[in-house]
Amino acid sequence: MSLPKPTPLNKKKAKDMIPEDELMFWVEHNVNTDGANIVKIRDHFLWARGDVERHRVDIFEKYEIEGEGEFCWTNKVGERSYFLHYHKAEKTITDRTLGRAEKKDKKSKAVSKLQGIANGSERIGKSFR
Repeated sequence: MSLPKPTPLNKKKAKDMIPEDELMFWVEHNVNTDGANIVKIRDHFLWARGDVERHRVDIFEKYEIEGEGEFCWTNKVGERSYFLHYHKAEKTITDRTLGRAEKKDKKSKAVSKLQGIANGSERIGKSFR
């Protein structure tokens, strides 16, 4: 399956995109697209310092909602969002994505809040307990 052409988040920042051939080479070699229906690749220029540009690249996958049939679908990023450094002089792309945040279930949150309450006179807001 061929991948779609990268698009900018803002039309105004289209000139600040990573060159298409370099970005597509990086995506083909570093992103697992096996079995995924990739419908959009979005490149968003964040900022530049010196010769290094920072970009956020989102890769959208077509996602069919379970039980709704083939006519009801949406796009989602999922785990295919990357924070990249593009070195203009060297024409290299470095992945600087941190690990994915894991959500805690509601029970563990409630327990952690309860464990944080101490006995005695501790200050809460403007009053004491």
